[in-house]
Amino acid sequence: MEDNNSTMSDYSLIDNHRELTKILSNLEVHTTNCEHSVRFTRDDMCVTDNDDVYFTDIRHKSISCLSPSGSVSTVINTDPLVPLGICQPVDSGLLVTWIDKESDVYKLESHSRRLVRHITVTGEVINEYEDGQPRLFTFPYRVTQNSNSDICVLNRTSDTTGDLVIMSPSGRVKFVYCGKDLTKNFRSTDVVCDSLCNFLVTDLNNKIHLLSPDGEWRERSILTLPIQVYTVDRIH
Repeated sequence: MEDNNSTMSDYSLIDNHRELTKILSNLEVHTTNCEHSVRFTRDDMCVTDNDDVYFTDIRHKSISCLSPSGSVSTVINTDPLVPLGICQPVDSGLLVTWIDKESDVYKLESHSRRLVRHITVTGEVINEYEDGQPRLFTFPYRVTQNSNSDICVLNRTSDTTGDLVIMSPSGRVKFVYCGKDLTKNFRSTDVVCDSLCNFLVTDLNNKIHLLSPDGEWRERSILTLPIQVYTVDRIH
């Protein structure tokens, strides 16, 4: 298909699309639509200003880089911690969320590690954000930062619940958002920030939540299409 894309007619494109759709429909994957099928975890990735693509590798407990030339290399070995979410912060380096492998995903022990680190692209720790008591993070799986330098962490507290934690660069918690005006539990899937530092959060109720930079709930939009989601069972 790739070899013929420059000379492919519209009819050929449709035929190839149908063939690809048929192949994909026959693939067996342990997922469900808008429900929790817990078999594996997705890695995360970000693109830097230099067009380098950094991504977390949960299975191998590492962070790798895809260069603009197409070469892939492991740049950070994170063992014994497992890297989950990753983003480029407003300054240099990377922001990464981490958990330890020894603890159950949602059952925290005294030795459990749930944290966010600001690191260099070679793994040196610039700053570390780890909650004390009571625990702030249970399963921090996505992270981003707005132009105000606020750190935004999506945190799952169970298979069916979660929250959004907003911290200042110093680690002070500014607010925790657990959803509003919902008929079901708030189960966030991703978060982005716009140029005005508003927070836009998607959740499994087929909704997008819009929050002000101060955490004020502004509105909730209803999506017309269901969200395909992949959830966590265990870290292999």
